[in-house]
Amino acid sequence: MSGPLLATLLAAEHAAVYGYGLLGARLDEADRRTALAAFDSHRARRDQLTSLLRAAGEAPQGPLPAYDVTASSAQQALALAVRVEDGLAVRWRDLMGGTDDRALRMLALAGLQETAVRAAQWRMRARITPATVPFPGTA
Repeated sequence: MSGPLLATLLAAEHAAVYGYGLLGARLDEADRRTALAAFDSHRARRDQLTSLLRAAGEAPQGPLPAYDVTASSAQQALALAVRVEDGLAVRWRDLMGGTDDRALRMLALAGLQETAVRAAQWRMRARITPATVPFPGTA
């Protein structure tokens, strides 16, 4: 049941690795170190998801040759980092809600927490005001 969700998540992690490889070149030294740590984290998650898919008898897809991302300035690079993490948070959330497997739910929770924290940190660095989402029934 969670195979398609894992495959979608793997595709998003491939895109994140690509995006961080691109945006790092536009950042100052401190932000570049933060981006490198995120890059390493996404590579580890990508490898973990690849292993999970193989263990389930599925053939994991590799990365695309390129992704439609650009960042020609430091501000655009920071905004790209926010988009990458926000997008991955959605995918981790989808996995959490789409499986009954306790181990996968715990993995999804950890992934969701990591991406949410990184997105918040990038927003602070970029001075981007986060969008707020009201609780259901309050808006």
